Amino acid sequence: MGKVRKRKPKPNKIVNNEAATNSDEEELPLDSKENAIQTIIDQLQAANVEEKYCGLQTFAMLLDSQESLEQMINRGLVKMVAPLLLDAASSVRNAAAGSLRNLSAVGHQMCDVLMEHDVMTSLVFYYHQYTETWVPDTSSKNKDDSDTFVQCTNLLLNLCESSELAVKYCGDSKILDIFPRYLDISTFGVDIVTAIMQCWFVVVEDNPSAIEKIKNSSERQLKELLLLEANDPSALLIKTLAGGVIINMCGGNISSLPLDVMNQIIAVLAKTLSLDHRLACNQLSSNVPLSNAAGKVIPPKGKEGQVLESQLKSVIQILDAQQSAIEIIANICSCDDSDDSIEGPESSDSDEPLDEEICSNGEGVLLAEDRLPPELLEALISLEIFDKVWARTQLPPENVMPILKEYEGSQPIYKKLHNLQTRALLCINNMLLSLPIENLGGVNGVYKIWVDAGKLVFKQNSENLNLLESATAVMRAALDKIKLKDNEKPTDCNLFSDLALSDIEIMLTGIRDCQEAEIRSNLIRMIGILALLLVNNLNETTSTVICTITDFILEQAHKENDVWVLAEAIDTLVDLYSEDETDLLAAKVKLVEKLSVLAPIFKNKARQQKKLPKEYKVLVTTANSNLPRFIKYKKARLSKLC
Repeated sequence: MGKVRKRKPKPNKIVNNEAATNSDEEELPLDSKENAIQTIIDQLQAANVEEKYCGLQTFAMLLDSQESLEQMINRGLVKMVAPLLLDAASSVRNAAAGSLRNLSAVGHQMCDVLMEHDVMTSLVFYYHQYTETWVPDTSSKNKDDSDTFVQCTNLLLNLCESSELAVKYCGDSKILDIFPRYLDISTFGVDIVTAIMQCWFVVVEDNPSAIEKIKNSSERQLKELLLLEANDPSALLIKTLAGGVIINMCGGNISSLPLDVMNQIIAVLAKTLSLDHRLACNQLSSNVPLSNAAGKVIPPKGKEGQVLESQLKSVIQILDAQQSAIEIIANICSCDDSDDSIEGPESSDSDEPLDEEICSNGEGVLLAEDRLPPELLEALISLEIFDKVWARTQLPPENVMPILKEYEGSQPIYKKLHNLQTRALLCINNMLLSLPIENLGGVNGVYKIWVDAGKLVFKQNSENLNLLESATAVMRAALDKIKLKDNEKPTDCNLFSDLALSDIEIMLTGIRDCQEAEIRSNLIRMIGILALLLVNNLNETTSTVICTITDFILEQAHKENDVWVLAEAIDTLVDLYSEDETDLLAAKVKLVEKLSVLAPIFKNKARQQKKLPKEYKVLVTTANSNLPRFIKYKKARLSKLC
């Protein structure tokens, strides 16, 4: 979901279930935990419905404790809970579905554990046994069956996001044949339809057999859902997901759709992204209960509690809809699905990064924005999609976030806001590569994006590595865009005239302290592009900045353990000093001598680290090929200065 160069992120699903752990629960002593786990085992294996239900509630309560969770997995509790999805009692099925869904939301590794413990078998049998003919009883106040269906479908979604085997199970079973009957909102309600659409959004992507099944059974229903007249958050979520499924059903190639359908989808995405998520969170925070003098948060009850619950659900629907919309746009604007022939062979001698090859204005080379069909490009621009996505990178005010984080009912919203911010930045990265700079506010507009993304990276002490990676990718893409425009037609405005050496030092410190290779790579390339832009306006200040950046990259290169990041550093220096105007600076920093020392170190690391993903291998091969030739070329140039 949400394709981006080198990486295809998958969203984390955060759930809030009645069976979830109470954050105020006191930590149990070790022996008490062991006794509790044994009690759960006894209860799960009991014949009595109440005992099984009680065991499931305790199981769900202990999920929040890492130690207890590991013990329960090791004792085989997951294998005991999964078959209860088929229990005769609806309350037991519901409790089992809720706890397993919450467990799957812990992360992809936990989904792998669930697959290893054969949860999928029970899940498939649940659909076959309980859903082929089921219709909700509107006269009954018991909503267990409806909620169980939603919980199971979201469990299936999480497993399919993490496991190709789960996707295969799903395709080989009757699940995809059963789901279409549940798309009738008037019969099954918004929650069930939403759960199915969220699941399809994942399962259909790059899955020809699933595409064929859904196309044959549900194409008309999907188009009807896309055209729902309502524009409340629940309806917009369904319409957005319907648009995403329709795009995935044509292999992600939106331009293959009829023009009216394409325009309908883009209009839905624009409408979804027009909802003010910050305002909705601000209003919600006014109704969220705060902790009392004793530090306890007491949830509201009665009508007040129902109003808050409705508001929480509405905000979650807004955030889910907007994240789905952003992932769809990111995929539309992704270069990943473009003609592979443009990427060139692994042995390419080019010393330019892939994005610049694609986006080059050179004769016979396709511009990135030329990849988008004119009709799609026009729709994205006319509906101001870029601005709407950028607005999703902004969190609610600082006084609102702690309130949402403190109350258990709004904690999923706090996490979803951070996920939305990260996905929006990844989408911005793709849009920077795909849209003409004139439609991004020109060079000054892209420069502002670079500055604002930099504030996320350097002005906050963030421990959110996903945020840092996406923000640094935006910084790199923004400078690439400015550089491309600068190469095409040198700009008169000196964008970086106010950039002080102290600002550079903040960036360098951030790179020096960074433990994540992907983020280091983005930042090294980014400051290299920055230095290259300064070459066009050489003076005493800019020369000092360029030399400082050069010395830093060389210093980092000697410390770097990951050969592909080292290759990125070398490629950055080669790119920077390939300009003849840099000869004097190259002599000043003793570039040739230092690169000559670095070359055998790099070659040795490349020999040791051969098992690399394709894109990293291309980078290492290219740098390994270019470095000796560059040293020879620059050495000859510098010899003429003497």
